Amino acid sequence: MGFPALFREPALSAPNRLFRLFCFHVKKYLFMCLVLAVIWTNDVTQTPTLLLKTGDSAQMYCHHNLRGSYYHMYWFQQLPGESLRLIVHMLPYKAPDFGNFSQEKYSANKIVSESGAFTVKHLEPSDSGVYLCAVTLCSFSEAYFGAGTKLTVLAPNRTVEPPKVKVFKPSTKECQNEKHKKNKKTLLCVASDFYPDHVNVSWQIDGVDVKDGIATDHSAHWNGTHYRITSRLRVLFSQWFKPGKNFTCTVDFFDGEQTVSRVGWVAGIRTGKIIQILQFCADKYLKTTHNAKLSYLVLIIKSSIYGLFVIILVWKLQVGPKRSSSCLCHEQWSLYETYLNTKQSFNSTTCFFLQRNLSETESKCNAGSIC
Repeated sequence: MGFPALFREPALSAPNRLFRLFCFHVKKYLFMCLVLAVIWTNDVTQTPTLLLKTGDSAQMYCHHNLRGSYYHMYWFQQLPGESLRLIVHMLPYKAPDFGNFSQEKYSANKIVSESGAFTVKHLEPSDSGVYLCAVTLCSFSEAYFGAGTKLTVLAPNRTVEPPKVKVFKPSTKECQNEKHKKNKKTLLCVASDFYPDHVNVSWQIDGVDVKDGIATDHSAHWNGTHYRITSRLRVLFSQWFKPGKNFTCTVDFFDGEQTVSRVGWVAGIRTGKIIQILQFCADKYLKTTHNAKLSYLVLIIKSSIYGLFVIILVWKLQVGPKRSSSCLCHEQWSLYETYLNTKQSFNSTTCFFLQRNLSETESKCNAGSIC
């Protein structure tokens, strides 16, 4: 990067060399910070657009209306996909400082504090980019930048082609249920098949410029042969569903000599179309509610099955011991009867106790008292 003479290391005497070298690097650092601290203002104006052929020269001008002695003027180059590069620093009635850049490629002049000119010679397609002018009060004050000059160098044997513009109506499927998008419809404008990319897109409703609800591509897209750019406009349902309301997309194209406009438009939807849209939305609502009902019914059935399973499990836990005790009663009773029916001899006391236990067991089993 080239730097003004103030920021290039001068020849220094031995006693002051260390101190001045330190000051030089501080100044250079502050200058780099200055470049990064961009202040855009309408008080600095530039040549907006240049469209030229290979081999031509591109001369661009810069002028400011700032109060004070803003004598310092800088020109920066920004090629596509690259960062800013300082090309030249100028002061009135002084030779411009191009740093390491060749004066065979660039030239500049400044004879008054408010204005200056910068020229790129022997143009090639690789010179296409944005050239920015900045002015400062002194070396370490704020830098005020202009909007930039867009330079396009036409490729050899290439002609200028204006855009084709088409506006697409909102989709019938656009029935949003999100709060921030409720009652909105989106129109799409597509400008295609143009070269070069010197375009500006704007929207109008019934001939009145619209500023809100617009989203336009940051830059045109190159498909290998032509450029293409899209822009979207979001409007209220009440605006779109109004017959006879016109929505216009205007694409301003600079052809190298003048700016020409290409437009596309659509009209607000008619009543019959409104009914179709509302019917579609109603069908979508009914389908959604039907699916919700089915999901709710399945949930109820699952809950019922689970409840029935729990009831059966509790019943089994309660009934299970009764059966076990009943079986125990009958098994004990059968055992007593076996002892009494055998031909073994028992004394009178044993027989008495066996008969009594048999009678008590039978009565308890029949009454279910053990269970």
